[in-house]
Amino acid sequence: MATSTRFPEIRDNLHLSNGTFGTILSLGSIGSFAAFLIIGHAVHKYGVGKMIFIGATACYGLTALVPHIHSGWIFLIVTISLGFAMTTFHISDNAQAIHRQDEVGEVILPRLHGMWSLGALVTSLIAIAITPFLSLAWHIDLMMGFMWLATMYGIKQSAPYFIKPEDQMAAPKLSIKTIFSSLKLLWVISVGQIMALQIEFSVNDWSAIYTRDTVKVSAALSIMSYACFISAMILLRFRIHKLMERFSEQSLMRIVPRIGGVGFIGFLLAGSTLAPDHKILGFALSLIAFAFAGMGSSFLAPAFFGIAFRRTNLPSSLVVAQIGLVNVVVTFILKVIISWLAQATSVTIGLMIPGLMLICASLFAYLGNAEQPKTLKN
Repeated sequence: MATSTRFPEIRDNLHLSNGTFGTILSLGSIGSFAAFLIIGHAVHKYGVGKMIFIGATACYGLTALVPHIHSGWIFLIVTISLGFAMTTFHISDNAQAIHRQDEVGEVILPRLHGMWSLGALVTSLIAIAITPFLSLAWHIDLMMGFMWLATMYGIKQSAPYFIKPEDQMAAPKLSIKTIFSSLKLLWVISVGQIMALQIEFSVNDWSAIYTRDTVKVSAALSIMSYACFISAMILLRFRIHKLMERFSEQSLMRIVPRIGGVGFIGFLLAGSTLAPDHKILGFALSLIAFAFAGMGSSFLAPAFFGIAFRRTNLPSSLVVAQIGLVNVVVTFILKVIISWLAQATSVTIGLMIPGLMLICASLFAYLGNAEQPKTLKN
């Protein structure tokens, strides 16, 4: 997430247009696609601990290379490799979380995703503070070194709790044919999650570029749009279990994304319109827009993972991998469309697509539980 806050500088280092830069970012989906085909089974075979170690080490090492790249072709290779590494970590981490949620019988996935969001927020706040004083290379390299050490400590401390191969149910032998065949059971859930996730991917890729190029604020201030998005996401993710004590999962999945999507589109358009003549007001309205987006998408991704796990008897690692397989293919197409729409028109228009998709995610609310979940008491 450290690189996303400084995408404008990375783009300028590579001497790329918005369209080309966005397309290369989208091509990271090639690496993700490959990982979704094989890593779910690898996690099941070798255990969570080994795969988290491999995924984290590759992810931090490749990210540390990004500030030193000045060739679009090399950046493309690193981006594809990063897609594979990040997906390896993603599958391992979420498989562990889904398995643990099933063990304790409590809704914990949104809070665990909230911890991820908290890390992203801290990363963006650090970027705001140090961007005027540290070069892109020093910022990214120091952070990746520190995060690798912290992650190794986390892996060591968590080792006794990781899913081991012998702890899991027998998994079917997978081929591309059997993977796509079993997706028949999960494709509706995958479509719903795609609708919910695009706003997160787009804000990650375009929020800093939007506030810097459209609102015309400084590099340090441009990062605040992402910080507002993540802050709102954290707030809802950490409180969603309390809301679920009063409202059903189905009700929340119907109402929250509609409010978030409408608020995001409305305030973003207002901010873009006013920014040329009233920069401060336009910037403030844009920050409100990104906060609405974070709130609207906050708990949907973990909710869809939970729904998928309830509807299949596959191991958690394979559930995450199979849903991700559909997501990565469709997301690649959507990212390319958004990139070139932003190039042909404006970043504001490009961001309308994920905003509308967030509203459409509410159409899949019927998949959620109509009753409030039972929570464990201390």
